[in-house]
Amino acid sequence: MRTASIALFACGLVFAASEAWAACGCTGMSVARTTGNTQIICSTVDQDEFDECTKRSGNARTICGTTYEYACPVGVNSEDWGADEPEQRTGFGVTATLTGTASECTSGQLLAMTITGNGGTEDNPKINPTDSTGGPGELVTGVTFDVDNNATHRFPAYPIGGGTATNPKFGGDNYRWSDNASVLIERKDGLYRWWDNTDQGKEDKDEDASWRYKFVSWVRGSSGQPSCACSFNISVDWGSDEDPDTTYTQDTDYSSRCNW
Repeated sequence: MRTASIALFACGLVFAASEAWAACGCTGMSVARTTGNTQIICSTVDQDEFDECTKRSGNARTICGTTYEYACPVGVNSEDWGADEPEQRTGFGVTATLTGTASECTSGQLLAMTITGNGGTEDNPKINPTDSTGGPGELVTGVTFDVDNNATHRFPAYPIGGGTATNPKFGGDNYRWSDNASVLIERKDGLYRWWDNTDQGKEDKDEDASWRYKFVSWVRGSSGQPSCACSFNISVDWGSDEDPDTTYTQDTDYSSRCNW
């Protein structure tokens, strides 16, 4: 068997080089959140259900070379504050810069939240599972995220319930590789980009309501390559017969390589 040692060594070098080529790393992540701006997503999928976005195809595209280009609003958008049942939407866009082969990275988003209205806590929406096979685990040094990916459960409460500072409890919030048709996300070598838009609504103008969201948007590198995570809070306070007050703040404790 030793007579094959040179050949085996040569094959080992080829395998190592192939493995390095296939690996994917995330070197930085940013979050677009300024009202009046947009997140551009390039997609081969026709997604008509995202009516907040402007869909461009053919010669109407300004940036994308793929079939469709979506310009999606970030910050406060789609507001209808003066209606009998007022509502607003609050958007953000995520861009992750990658090295290597994008399909080797896994992506996802985590969410904990609390909704209150007229002095009482309301039910959270149900979990939309993220990539349970690829993470998140330890995306941030010293933090192991405990993620519920059961679609029959509701998102955990914020402030985070059922966890600790180093083992926080979140619900999965999709943006995984296999779901191009159900979320607005772009994946290609060099970057991942996605967009999300939360909904807030009141039964009437006199209701006193608030929303507290804690998100963690993440991309996990493969084969020992770096990962990224941007954690941030969205707070909406909407008093009786008032305009809503909406703020975004970063949570550095749950962020890594995040260019906030």
